[in-house]
Amino acid sequence: MDSDAFQAAFDVPRGTLDKLQLYEQLLIEWHGRMNLVGPATLTDVWGRHFADSAQLSLHVESGKHWLDIGAGGGFPGLVLAAMGWGKFTLVDSVQKKCRFLQAVVDTLELSSTVTILCARVEALPTLGVQVATARAAAPLATLFDWSLRHVRPGGLYLFPKGRNWANEVENAAESFAFDLETRDSMTDPDARLLLVTDLKRRSM
Repeated sequence: MDSDAFQAAFDVPRGTLDKLQLYEQLLIEWHGRMNLVGPATLTDVWGRHFADSAQLSLHVESGKHWLDIGAGGGFPGLVLAAMGWGKFTLVDSVQKKCRFLQAVVDTLELSSTVTILCARVEALPTLGVQVATARAAAPLATLFDWSLRHVRPGGLYLFPKGRNWANEVENAAESFAFDLETRDSMTDPDARLLLVTDLKRRSM
């Protein structure tokens, strides 16, 4: 996928494409210093990373406050922020990745809607967000454990998961009760987007 195909898929304005093109340049530049994404995926940043992140916008209305756990290279949070999809708190515990995230925020002029927290998410005070997300950060049960206290009652947990998604759901159900809807991924036929509501920890 290239920028034209991305624009056709998500109907974003020219200004958003300009921001994402800057993002692509920064990702490639910084990747030489640290492992932000799989090296093989740098030849398809628009598909493997930008579209894979942007597809979450099709399932959540704009304007909400998101928590992105283990933000790493900024996916999905910074792509959604570049699309103007709400307010974002990105959390990562690795200092050098936080420096990259901040560089993207500064270059794309997203500081009014994006906050970078360099910390372990389980050590943070309650954030009170409306949506929690993460991409390739941890198994689903762990993501539930980390995010539950940060999401307001009635909030949404939206996690893209790969081909092992059904096993992760089964394992998470041992410790948590929840309502689940799944959506097909636009970028991987074996992957699913997991939309979780009414998440509660099971009493032991």
